[in-house]
Amino acid sequence: METQGKRSVVKDILSIYVPAFFIMTGMSVVSPILSIYAKSFGVDYVLAALAISIFAFGRLFADLPVGMLGDRIGRRPVLLIGVLIIAATAFLNAYATSFWEFLLYRLLEGVGSAMFLTMRVTMLQDILKPEERGRILGYFQAFMLIGSSSGPTIGGLTAQYWGLQAPFLVYCAGSLICLVLAYFLIPETGRAHSPSKNQSKQETVFSWEAIKRLFGNLTYLTACIATFTTFLERQGIRVTLIPLYSSVELNLNSAEIGYVTSCAMFTNLLVVIPVGHALDRLGRKKVLVPFLAGLAIVSIAFPFTRDFVQIALVCVFLGACESGTAQSPLTMASDATMNEPHGVAMALYRVFGDAGYVVGPIMVGALSDMYGLRIPFYAVAALIFVSTALIQIFAKETLVKKKKSEPPSGETISRVE
Repeated sequence: METQGKRSVVKDILSIYVPAFFIMTGMSVVSPILSIYAKSFGVDYVLAALAISIFAFGRLFADLPVGMLGDRIGRRPVLLIGVLIIAATAFLNAYATSFWEFLLYRLLEGVGSAMFLTMRVTMLQDILKPEERGRILGYFQAFMLIGSSSGPTIGGLTAQYWGLQAPFLVYCAGSLICLVLAYFLIPETGRAHSPSKNQSKQETVFSWEAIKRLFGNLTYLTACIATFTTFLERQGIRVTLIPLYSSVELNLNSAEIGYVTSCAMFTNLLVVIPVGHALDRLGRKKVLVPFLAGLAIVSIAFPFTRDFVQIALVCVFLGACESGTAQSPLTMASDATMNEPHGVAMALYRVFGDAGYVVGPIMVGALSDMYGLRIPFYAVAALIFVSTALIQIFAKETLVKKKKSEPPSGETISRVE
């Protein structure tokens, strides 16, 4: 078991990046066959789709309790239990005997995912210095993107050669590797976070006063709203709407739709690490605002595309803008809550993101039914523009050079010497 000690590049790779890679690979390994596996139980399409959305609901409802638990008993045990739940439910899903049993395991898998992801970002907030936070979160995001990008191919191939149960067993194996790495290499970091002078010891665990302060912290709150809109955009536009628009309006085939969405994923991965470095050099707000505005403009461009080349080109810019809005709000939210209970602060932040994850497909689906496939692009863009304005008007830059004569006051600001 690893204890808190001096960090190194190798330790960072094995304890921060690699576990995230295996978890995200596992989650995406099963994505191509989830609805097909659900249909194998003889249910209709609505119930088959529920097998996908119930995972998101499990995460959404578990986020805040998980954060509170992490502040109370420590980050490490919650994270380890979460990975164990993911591994167990992945294995059980492979041998589920009924649809409702499968659905229960998917719900519990969402809870396990919330435990791992919420505690991981909380632990990163505990240990990262302001001058490295953007960069490290960029690498963290890159490894997750590599995992989520490679997973569907692995899942499709394993299902083709070994059956629909095989991707769940691959998911289980990857989760067990993550569990071993986490047990031996990830230390408890809760002790690294001590109360601020104006914060009682009780408030480092949970209090309604802390919640009130978090909602009153406009920098943190606008960062949470930004992550809500970006998650909504990813699930609503990239995952749901682009495939539908490409098929119905542009008459693209399945392979072409796959190439289109891959354009976004490729540029996302290409840009994510430079964005992390920019966050530490230029500041959080200076990076987030232009990328958010760009994301809104790109969303508006989709209804004007008329063929494969045009929509693929727009997806290239979409991926770049999504990359710029991925870790930027998290970095800003982490900076702004350094003197708050980290577990609750990061859990509440993830609640906003997972709410966008759930709302996105529902929103664009409803608008598409009522107004067609073009209007949802404009609606999502409008929400992103609102989020951009809120950040620009109300959020403070959380990475500024320290002035020797300047005393600390107001919202928590991370400073670099």
